[in-house]
Amino acid sequence: MTRKYSTTSVATSLAATISNSATTITVAAGTGSSLMGGVSLSAGNVDQFLIALDVDTNNEEIVAVTAISGDTLTVVRARAGTSGISHTAGASAKHVFTGDDATFFTAGVATADAALPDAIFTTKGDLVTATASATPVRLGAGTNGYVLTADSTQASGLKWATAAAPVDDPYPTSFMLMGG
Repeated sequence: MTRKYSTTSVATSLAATISNSATTITVAAGTGSSLMGGVSLSAGNVDQFLIALDVDTNNEEIVAVTAISGDTLTVVRARAGTSGISHTAGASAKHVFTGDDATFFTAGVATADAALPDAIFTTKGDLVTATASATPVRLGAGTNGYVLTADSTQASGLKWATAAAPVDDPYPTSFMLMGG
């Protein structure tokens, strides 16, 4: 799931009491779509954002909002190390950024870093090619004047080679006839 964030959010409250296992919650009239500062969620349960219920109290619970329909939110309960508990009508609800969000972000960065580690680049002009699917390798810069050439006998399928001599053009530009 893609996590969504907003620097502006609207604090709201629960419109009705919810049990400790409810998967939908209703917030105060007219606040569902603005809860996340106007950021919307894509259909198909692919996006989410976190809200805190009973913010800054002993009953605080973090829930992931996965869909919004008017003022009704579809949620996954007990996120970010909290427990699912009952909340009464009027309990506060607000978009929050949690340590769980930071961990999610950090894990994504680590995954991206591992996909193509910096260590593969050792000198100016290095290129990355592959010897097989998901097997990147470094191809160092070629000699001045050489060109990158496809070569299926090479492990990476590429090599640096002397540029081919130009082919004599039997029709040089200066002798082209212009017709009308």
